[in-house]
Amino acid sequence: MTDTSITADLFRRACGLWATGVSIVTTADTAGKPYGLTMNAVSSLSLDPPMMLVCVDKGSDTLAPMLASRVFCVNVLTSAQQDLSNRFAKKGHDKFEAVAWHPGTVGAPVLAHTLVSIECEIADVVTGGDHEICCGVVRDIIANDSVDVEPLLYYGGRYGALGKA
Repeated sequence: MTDTSITADLFRRACGLWATGVSIVTTADTAGKPYGLTMNAVSSLSLDPPMMLVCVDKGSDTLAPMLASRVFCVNVLTSAQQDLSNRFAKKGHDKFEAVAWHPGTVGAPVLAHTLVSIECEIADVVTGGDHEICCGVVRDIIANDSVDVEPLLYYGGRYGALGKA
């Protein structure tokens, strides 16, 4: 049963009060063309086996290539990558033009200089409302171990940063 008093705008505002990290989820089609989108609907799913999940809007131009190739990479952004986040949040242009990346172990693009990149092969896809929930088994992890790197955060409709302790 759907509660009609919960509008999309109300739900979006409520979710905006949950601080999240920012990532660019990438994939490649079966011919190797890269695709990607900025998202925060990303989560760890399982430790045994290691799994991640990404929730991709059914209208996204990244979804069909992801479902065809059965791979994705969660590229967690640093605070220095806000421009990259904005670039991949928009539709309709070559998002990868002049962006440093390389094909990862599973074939999905791994973006340069991220906090961490987690490469996955899709094991399951479940429909959830207007999204497809892609559950992926982790096949490789590339972590930036620099202590000076800060994550890019999103809260209340804008970017944020960690406060220094």
